[in-house]
Amino acid sequence: MRPWFDLARAGNFPSVASNVIAALVLSGGPGFGGPPAGLLLPAIAAGFLIYAGGATLNDVADARFDAQHRPERAIPRGLITRGAAAAAGAVEMLAGAGLLIAAGGSAVWTGALVATILAYDAIHKRWAGSVALMAGCRVLLALAVASLPGQAVTPALAWWLGALFAYITVLSLMARRELEPGARGVAAGRSVGRLLAFIPLVDAAALLVAGAWMPAMICALAVPLGRWAQRLAAST
Repeated sequence: MRPWFDLARAGNFPSVASNVIAALVLSGGPGFGGPPAGLLLPAIAAGFLIYAGGATLNDVADARFDAQHRPERAIPRGLITRGAAAAAGAVEMLAGAGLLIAAGGSAVWTGALVATILAYDAIHKRWAGSVALMAGCRVLLALAVASLPGQAVTPALAWWLGALFAYITVLSLMARRELEPGARGVAAGRSVGRLLAFIPLVDAAALLVAGAWMPAMICALAVPLGRWAQRLAAST
């Protein structure tokens, strides 16, 4: 199963869960209590599936590029065929989107999320501005979660989304240095891995400002969990 988890970039799942928790809490209205129990599990599961599908389809789109520049990845190594990865990625994406909509999420926001992921996968190697699409994927996931029943776009949610967008944009710009030859590329890869694991700190900070102490602590715990997950599966 390791090649499939690598394709899905499962090393980033803790940060996805943290984003979902922050989105549910910050879109919950006055008081900012814990996330609704009935929405938490389906929202996190949907986030995992959509993220896994997007990451898997990214490797499908990059198969020729990876054969030359990232031969250690699962498709160039022949561990998983490109066709099997494409089928799995599509199923994951559709299942995640369907779960989010079935839970009461907006089909418009969910569709925008899927479209942005697919656009990023298709053009990110040809357009430097695609870093905005990458950041937009995390923002749109949060907006789709905020469209679930009983949730709403609040000022606290909006401020957090702005900070999250900026953080992911900077991170994505740094990730472009991973392909530099020698020690510089290796160092860039390590830095990107750490920054990916630290995404929940953005969530925790926003929750602390909103006065949601317990959810903030849970999101902060996602940082060491993310570093552990990165030892088990790829994050970049």
